[in-house]
Amino acid sequence: MAAAPTLEDCHAIQQLLYRYCEIVDALDWDAMGDVFSDDTVGIYNGMEVDGLAALISSGKHNMTRSTVAATQHNVSNARISTVGDQMRCVSNYYAVHFGAGSFADKVCSMWGVYDDTLQRTADGWRIVRRDYTSIAIQGDERMLFAGEDASWDAS
Repeated sequence: MAAAPTLEDCHAIQQLLYRYCEIVDALDWDAMGDVFSDDTVGIYNGMEVDGLAALISSGKHNMTRSTVAATQHNVSNARISTVGDQMRCVSNYYAVHFGAGSFADKVCSMWGVYDDTLQRTADGWRIVRRDYTSIAIQGDERMLFAGEDASWDAS
């Protein structure tokens, strides 16, 4: 049986989630290595993104100040457990996005779940897999996809 996560591990993982929110709110895509491993896999509402470089590229292309003036991402209810030599953290998120440019009068809010698998590295905990599921989206999500129709099913 795997050992329960320590308080130090739980704190570090929660801080990692907060760092993710900080990075996205700043649209500081190059800092994603602070949170994700180089070989991370992301499943975003069924769409797979393989590797940190692809994750950064996707962020830089899709969510820019030309369509998003400001965002606020929040994460809560982190449930952390040990799975072998990794950790699993399931948490809830809420994010609000205020539009820019042709979306200046629009707001897009999202609620959902991050289901993360984390590995301890020399630089601390890193997400090696994120299963991202939107539960609800309210508003014009095109601002999050470079002004184009969303590439996932938002239903």
